[in-house]
Amino acid sequence: MLNPTQIKGLADKWMQGLSEKGLPGQAFSEEMKMMAKAHFQQLLVQANLVTREEFDVQAELLIRTQDRLANLEQQLAELTAELEAKD
Repeated sequence: MLNPTQIKGLADKWMQGLSEKGLPGQAFSEEMKMMAKAHFQQLLVQANLVTREEFDVQAELLIRTQDRLANLEQQLAELTAELEAKD
C-alpha cells in the first residue's frame, strides 16, 4: 500500500497541476486548495493502491505458490496411485 508520504506527494503534485492550470478567470482560494487536497488524499487511501514494487513482489510470490501447489498436486497423485496399486 502507499504510505502517507507517497499519498501526500501525489496530492501535492495534483494540486500543483491544478494551480498551474488554474480556472479560467479565477484562481483557487487557499481553503479550496486545502479541501481539494484533503479529498484527493482520502480518495487515494480508499483506493487501496499499491506501488509497482509491491505488486511485482506479490506477483512473484503468487508464481512461487502456484509452482509449489502444482508440485504438491503431483506428489498427491503419485501417492494416490501407489496406494491404489497396493490394494
